[in-house]
Amino acid sequence: MSDYPGLNSNAITLRQFDYFVNAVQLGSLTAAAKRFGITPSAMSQQIDALETSLGRNVFEPQSRRSRLTEFGREFFTQAAEVVESARQAMAMGQTFGEGVLTIGTTPIIAQKLLPPLIYRMRQERHIDGIEIGTFTDVRELNAALEGGALDLAIGPLGQFSSRVVHCFGEEELVVVCHPSQRNSFDGSWQQLVEAPWIRCGANSDLADTVSREAGRVGVHVRFAVLAPDVTTALSLVEHGVGIALVPKMALHGSARLLSIIRLCRPIHRELTVHAQDASVHVEKFLEVVSDSELVRKLGATGLLEVRRTEPEGVRRPPSPVGRQPR
Repeated sequence: MSDYPGLNSNAITLRQFDYFVNAVQLGSLTAAAKRFGITPSAMSQQIDALETSLGRNVFEPQSRRSRLTEFGREFFTQAAEVVESARQAMAMGQTFGEGVLTIGTTPIIAQKLLPPLIYRMRQERHIDGIEIGTFTDVRELNAALEGGALDLAIGPLGQFSSRVVHCFGEEELVVVCHPSQRNSFDGSWQQLVEAPWIRCGANSDLADTVSREAGRVGVHVRFAVLAPDVTTALSLVEHGVGIALVPKMALHGSARLLSIIRLCRPIHRELTVHAQDASVHVEKFLEVVSDSELVRKLGATGLLEVRRTEPEGVRRPPSPVGRQPR
């Protein structure tokens, strides 16, 4: 006998929930059936079975399954949460590995800032199973963390919230140009907007920053070239194609022929570590990135701007629910 009165556990399935949710979201059974590669008739039969199991109609009988009943509207809210939870659980099953720490970050942080952190993880914390994924769009990086595809995310993620957040420093963003153009700019946005700009990524937060900074003084930036990433943008700048806003750490150890345009108002942004749960591996990574000596070394080499508004190693907000701050 079912532990849940009113629910026929022999008939109801997660697939029926998925069919129903998609039918509502797409606006018709036909569209939902096409998405799942089945016939509308088969889709309709599954919705019939769902209504039988529930003992209630989710669609108005006379609406040809185009209009929800009052119960159907309430049920849709719950069913959508069930489907999303199942999707996240499946994503976890596909990415989970025993002893593997999955880290997501931006390409530049992966190239410049992560290597010394990973070295410390292996040498001092004895963690060898580490996987790194890169994202040019920080919104996609955050979505991957929320979806369970990553154990932790590193980058300029201040606008997003997670159960575990630790700010370990700042990065400076600089405008770069070809050396022959250096004397053409005084660092004001009124003058910078006159130059052709190179956009780093179609949905890059760097482009958003450029537009926001220019907007502060009432001017508009013209992007002449769309580059897929910061590395490509730097190559274009080196060839005199235009100017670009990039993380200063991208220039660390570079032999490129580039000049930095000193802005009248320097741009800094926080670099944070985000995680949904404080697993053993995540805790060990936070211990490494909280090491004040390491942070100072990274600052001395120009890879990181050391925060001075908070004591080093402070985590915010507190530890996840159910865990006490150390």
